[in-house]
Amino acid sequence: MTKHEAKIPFRLLWAFLKRGNKWTLMLIMFLMAIAFINMFFVSSLFNGIIKAADQQVIDASTGHIMILPDSKNDEIIDAKEAMQDIKEIPEVVGVSGSTILTTTLTYNDIKGTWRTIAINPDDEKTVTKISERMIEGTYLDADDTSSIIIGRQIAGGEDVEGDAFSFKDAGVGDTVTVGINGITKDFIITGIFYSKFIETDQQAFITHAALKDFVPALDETINRIVIRVGENADESQVLNQIQALDINGSLYSWEDAAGLMKSVTKSFLSINVLMTLVASLIAAVTIFIVIYINVSGKRQQIGILRAIGVKPSLIVWSYVFQAIVYSVAGIIVGTALFFVALVPYFNAYPFSLPIGDASLMFSPLDYFFRLETFILVAVGAGLIPVLFITRIKLLNAIWGK
Repeated sequence: MTKHEAKIPFRLLWAFLKRGNKWTLMLIMFLMAIAFINMFFVSSLFNGIIKAADQQVIDASTGHIMILPDSKNDEIIDAKEAMQDIKEIPEVVGVSGSTILTTTLTYNDIKGTWRTIAINPDDEKTVTKISERMIEGTYLDADDTSSIIIGRQIAGGEDVEGDAFSFKDAGVGDTVTVGINGITKDFIITGIFYSKFIETDQQAFITHAALKDFVPALDETINRIVIRVGENADESQVLNQIQALDINGSLYSWEDAAGLMKSVTKSFLSINVLMTLVASLIAAVTIFIVIYINVSGKRQQIGILRAIGVKPSLIVWSYVFQAIVYSVAGIIVGTALFFVALVPYFNAYPFSLPIGDASLMFSPLDYFFRLETFILVAVGAGLIPVLFITRIKLLNAIWGK
């Protein structure tokens, strides 16, 4: 290819853009922007859902690290000393020891078996966000011996997923009878919480002071330690430091303890991949239609260019560059709309889902991967109609047949 020939595709591209209808060009760019937003939005949304689900596990149940009794014991030996040692680790911002109890709860002749957890409310606030998820009433006070807070799944009511097995709309101020190993005590419901983590919402909480008054023999028993680390801390490094303390218990990261939620997030990852493929296909079809209509309208012009000696390959390259220009313009407009309009909106008004409130989440790597994919899809989809047009007979092209 000579230097003069190398300039032809760019000259043709400039002529197409300069002489084309400006409103049509703007519409094409808008369609490309929508195609790119669709490709990036779906991925960002599912990333946000996955992030929200993971965060719910941390905020409502396990913290970042959880310690449970080892296989030989029913409680964590020397738990208070272990908690004090853990607090000395700089990256740790909260430690809470609790007692998990299997209890029977009775309300208005409705009886069920749920987990009741005895906590120090002040410590628990440093590791979970149950205190911020109260939908009725108030959180516990450390010295309260007669109050209980219950999850939404236990309280029941309209639109509650497990209402069939709940207290059928129990409310603040109602009395619940708690039973442990044949010992019973009446507690007043002072709050109902909704964490959007169903395992937590099927639990109740009392204070350590209440447990001491209720079952004195269990006063010093701690069978779960929840640990929260700083926002920028390396969780694996903190886990290694805790392991080095040689605590008599089994350590779990929040990912290990995620349980059912881990399966949910894996499902969303699979759906995310599938929806990305669908979005890529939609982008390819959009670009194909745009280029096909453009090429079909210029069939005679292409035929004349071939007749005066312009090589078909140069015409193909001009449309390849045209597809690149359209895709880059769509990326620029789409990126502006995404970051200026969509991201702030969904940060202010996140999707409210049963597993958490999801905003749009993205990473620079993810963005540039989709950017490159979008351009490649544009080039590939744009080539097909151009190759078809440049291969028809010359006279048919000139006559527009």
